[in-house]
Amino acid sequence: MTDTPFPYTVSVNEPQTVSLPLPQGAVVPKPSITSIEPDGATIGDPSFTLYVTGENFFADSVLMFAGQDEPTTLNEDGTLSTGINMDVWHGADVLKVAVKNGPEVSNEVDFTFTEAGAGTRGTKTKRK
Repeated sequence: MTDTPFPYTVSVNEPQTVSLPLPQGAVVPKPSITSIEPDGATIGDPSFTLYVTGENFFADSVLMFAGQDEPTTLNEDGTLSTGINMDVWHGADVLKVAVKNGPEVSNEVDFTFTEAGAGTRGTKTKRK
C-alpha cells in the first residue's frame, strides 16, 4: 500500500470530522516549535495573540496551551496563532506550549506568567 499524503482534506484533530485511527499508510509529519511570541505575560496585562513559529504546520494543526487545545489559525507567513484570554490567569506560573498534527505532538516550549511588579523584586540598586 502506498503512503497517504498529508495534510488530508478532512480534520484529524478535535472536533473530529473523521474517526481515528488514521487511514492505513497515513504519514503525519511531526510539528516542531522554534519560537513563540511573546514567551510570557504579566498578570493584569490585556489579552493578546500568541504566535508560534516552527515547521510542519498545517491548517489542521492545533496549538496546545497549558495542555488544552486552543482555536488555532494558520497564518499566511506559516506561523500558528491563538488568542490568550488574560481574564482567566490569576497567578504566576510556567505553562507548556505545543502543537499537534493528529497523533503527532511537537516539542514543548515554556510560556511564563509573572506577577505584576515581579521584575523589580530581588533587584539591587547601585549606590552613588
